[in-house]
Amino acid sequence: MIRNDTIVAPVTYPGKSSVGILRVSGINAKEVAIKILGKIPKPRFATYTKFLNKNNKVLDQGISLWFPAPFSFTGEDVLELQGHGSPLLMDLLIKRILSIKHTRLAKPGEFCERAFLNGKIDLVQAEAIDDLINSETESMAKGALSSLEGSFSYYITNLVERLNKFRINIESSIDFSEEEIDFNFDDIILQHLKELDNQFLQIKKVIINKSVIREAKKIIIFGPPNAGKSSLLNVLSSRNRAIVTNIPGTTRDLLYEHVNINGFLCEIIDTAGLHNTKNEVEKIGINRAWDTLKTCDHVLFVIDKTIDIEIQKKISHDFIKKINSYNCCIQTTFVLNKNDLLKDEFDIKKIGDYYFISISAITGQGLDILKKHLVKVEKNKEKEGLFVARRRHLHQIELSYVEFLKAKKTWLNYKNIELLAESLRLINQLLGEITGSFSSNDLLSRIFSTFCIGK
Repeated sequence: MIRNDTIVAPVTYPGKSSVGILRVSGINAKEVAIKILGKIPKPRFATYTKFLNKNNKVLDQGISLWFPAPFSFTGEDVLELQGHGSPLLMDLLIKRILSIKHTRLAKPGEFCERAFLNGKIDLVQAEAIDDLINSETESMAKGALSSLEGSFSYYITNLVERLNKFRINIESSIDFSEEEIDFNFDDIILQHLKELDNQFLQIKKVIINKSVIREAKKIIIFGPPNAGKSSLLNVLSSRNRAIVTNIPGTTRDLLYEHVNINGFLCEIIDTAGLHNTKNEVEKIGINRAWDTLKTCDHVLFVIDKTIDIEIQKKISHDFIKKINSYNCCIQTTFVLNKNDLLKDEFDIKKIGDYYFISISAITGQGLDILKKHLVKVEKNKEKEGLFVARRRHLHQIELSYVEFLKAKKTWLNYKNIELLAESLRLINQLLGEITGSFSSNDLLSRIFSTFCIGK
């Protein structure tokens, strides 16, 4: 995609520094090079040059880099000027470049947008640049760099390729009557559906094991009334964020609090107590809690440890059964609260696939064990193959899989090839919005507007 205008913007952060870098991209970059440098530099070679003003007087001097199209980041002619980091000099140099016809200031994220539109990177890689710049932890930086290199895109691309093969078979079969098909088409469709289902489940598993969510980790606090959920939110946030009483149903809506737990930014969500109730307001709060749980990374299920052990087991068993029915594989930790009222140790035990941690939200005992556990869960993900997944990506994958399950059910019930073809088209569209192979202008402008100017 060729643009008629040429854009310029500082790459380095505003303010005084030893070096200031400007980037120019577009069809007019050659003329900018000739007027500013007096020549077009040798491609992909650092050249020490003088930067000239309108009267051919030296404005500054530094390094120039020339990347002719299509072998540049944006796929267009790109000129980079590395001069002294004086804000005044940078401003004078930008004004000089803007005086050249068909040259303007770049909008936020426009260099990345042009790279995407020219096929140099996909949308996931473009977002990874922004994620890398805004990384707050080592795992975030590793994941963003891996995504920039195409790790996450690889999984989505493979799924889309399999989907496209299926679509080709389906679409072509619509053009032929049943008499012309001399093989068991139903068996072939079932095989394709099985393979797609396996690949969806593999991606969902990979996301759980290897993805680093760009936003704060969402940790939701669940449990029966009066188990100490709100007290746990208060002690984790180090302030009285939630009202705590002995009256069941005190918390009726979701409460959010951002907390830094040993270097990991978390969004803690307190919820209404789970129980059967006729109160319509409480019912709404409980339903909201279940809906929010499906979008979270970790569940802290709080149980009153002073109640009968068999009741504790039943509560935990029922919750595991319920959460498994969602098929969302959310990390779950059981928090046994009010341990200060007993003579048990404040410790952590693993029973089956789940951890049980004894704490007291009132005295704070056992809280260090819980925090270390939460950090350990995140650090266990810090292995080879990490990538950054935005919640936009996870949402699209979930929508795609839900649509796939509907398509599978519809085919098994009605064997309608046209309905199946339309469902596969919709799935392809949903997945395409992740990498940008299918995307609306609104989606693109919303994503790239969050980037810094020089990107």
